[in-house]
Amino acid sequence: MKNLKNKSFFICATEQSGDNIGKNIISNLIDKSNSSTFNGVGGTKMLPFMNNQYFSLKDFKSIGLIEIIFSIKKYIYMINKLSNLIIDNNFDIVITIDSPDFNYPLAKKIRKKGYKGKIVQVVAPTVWAWRENRAKKFSLIYDKILTLFPFENKYFTKYNLDTVCIGHPIFYIKKYTKLNYKNKYIAFLPGSRLSEVKSLIKYFKIASEYLDLISSPLKIFIPTLPHLNETIVSLTKDWKQKPKVVVNTIIAEKLYTQTSFALVCSGTASLEITKREIPQLIIYKLNYLTEIIFSLFVKVKYANIINIMANNMIIPEIVNSKLNPKKFLELFKKIIHNSDDINNKQIINSKKIIKEFEFNQSPASIAANEITKLFF
Repeated sequence: MKNLKNKSFFICATEQSGDNIGKNIISNLIDKSNSSTFNGVGGTKMLPFMNNQYFSLKDFKSIGLIEIIFSIKKYIYMINKLSNLIIDNNFDIVITIDSPDFNYPLAKKIRKKGYKGKIVQVVAPTVWAWRENRAKKFSLIYDKILTLFPFENKYFTKYNLDTVCIGHPIFYIKKYTKLNYKNKYIAFLPGSRLSEVKSLIKYFKIASEYLDLISSPLKIFIPTLPHLNETIVSLTKDWKQKPKVVVNTIIAEKLYTQTSFALVCSGTASLEITKREIPQLIIYKLNYLTEIIFSLFVKVKYANIINIMANNMIIPEIVNSKLNPKKFLELFKKIIHNSDDINNKQIINSKKIIKEFEFNQSPASIAANEITKLFF
């Protein structure tokens, strides 16, 4: 592959998963040229590689349609500021990662202002779930789109948009040998956004109280991010069993090898738990008005991508208006008390689906190669 020289990159990631992807892509691009520069929006993972970080993940706390509407003024300001920075600096390429409701308006704005460079979207919008017309809109703005799942490609190639599947970042999760610590830990993953944590924490508390009630030997650990550490410690301070709140990823990985079950906020974290071969229950809750609006348009009946691709509830999930204390506790008990055969079936069937989007080459390596091609 040809090398890059003195290229200027603008990269925009507004979520933790995007920050992780961005960090790996930048690392691979640096291997091709240590003379290139990187500016944009990201989190703590991307920060050490960036010359200038104009906004951070802390500036993007909204989830759901209703919450975004109340933050629209702030996002318009940010898009205007970033678009001016891109035009003024005339970056060679703009890479937007996930977050289509922010990144697409940004990409559209810079095109309108006359930006002639290349624009790449990493992680496709979920056009297969709702708002399929976005595929055509993206084809008019972007030069290339890099998807995580092979089945997504057809929605964009239909409009002649250069589309390549790079596979999913769970590629980076090592397959640790499970240690012989049966029933030592249960992992609670309440989300990577503050709003998710606050929305779901009461269900994690219910789970904790149930474990207390049955005198379970399971110890709770909560792997989280630095900006959420203080909040989670505060929200769990009145729990009878004080959970082990872990920010250090090395420590978290060691604890995962001793983990029997997981209670997980729907999203990337659930795929990571699947890769680690830990039986899980998935929960999620949107704002009620957001849920009503989404229900009018969403075409899939599951929240988790494994279940969506299988068209079957391989991994138990309970979301939105279906999520209430009674129903939650019912499903949580099933996960805790199910026989090994039932939980093993979840893992075995999930692994079959994972093979469809986990490749031999890393997503970032494929992405960097595809980005490099745009310059030659």
